[in-house]
Amino acid sequence: MSEELLQQLIHMVAENNRVVKETQQELREFKKEMYNFRDEMYAFRDEMYAFREEMYEFRDDATRRLDRLERQNKHIDADLDLLHRKVSDHEREINRLKQVGQ
Repeated sequence: MSEELLQQLIHMVAENNRVVKETQQELREFKKEMYNFRDEMYAFRDEMYAFREEMYEFRDDATRRLDRLERQNKHIDADLDLLHRKVSDHEREINRLKQVGQ
């Protein structure tokens, strides 16, 4: 009976070794997948940082352009006010000249 027990023990140890090797292989594959995933996440992070920089550049450019448009709009408003005053002055002068001529 001890021979049979010894055979069972040998079989159990062999099975245990097989399970350990299988688990080690799965762990190696899991680690490889995790490292690949980590690398993908780092690449994604780098892409996100680059995109963020592009967005900051776009925002800064848009802000500069809007500031320039605002300045131009103020100049146009000032020019329109000046033109309105000149037209009013010319109309008064025309009316004055008409009255002097009568």
